[in-house]
Amino acid sequence: MTDERRRGARKARRRKAVAPAAELIGDALAAHGLGEAVRAHRLITEWRELVGERIAARTWPDGLSKKLLWVRVANSAWLHELSMLKGQLVVAINAALGEPRLVDDLRFHIGARRRVDDDDALAGAVAALRRRKKVAKLPLPPPAQGEALKTIERDAAAVEDDELRQLIRSVRVRHDR
Repeated sequence: MTDERRRGARKARRRKAVAPAAELIGDALAAHGLGEAVRAHRLITEWRELVGERIAARTWPDGLSKKLLWVRVANSAWLHELSMLKGQLVVAINAALGEPRLVDDLRFHIGARRRVDDDDALAGAVAALRRRKKVAKLPLPPPAQGEALKTIERDAAAVEDDELRQLIRSVRVRHDR
């Protein structure tokens, strides 16, 4: 067989093996036993899209065990209101996350849960997010001095409005490098 024919045969084999990336990723996750864990983690990463801005602003997925999703709620008024919307929320969550059903029921609570099951699919991720260190803000540079300050003063003097001129000057003195 010539080199050209071998290359053609390899290309033909590759074309038969072409599959959508989502399918390949799903297969790889399933092969390593991570498919359900990733789906459960989507409850955290996609919470706003799953329940909407209004609800997401006052709630947080706090745990998932045996298809029971624990949801932390801001206050008792929201706990009561969401209890009436429980069925709709379960349907919306499962529709977005696909089959098999990930959530059968919701349990709303205020404050931290007292007991977390060993098989909770979200508790570890939620705890890790809470432990994650905040990125330290960089210190501001020193205020402008010398020639830089004179340039700022000259530029700001061209602005007619007193309030705007002072604002531009103070921002540039503090932040120009």
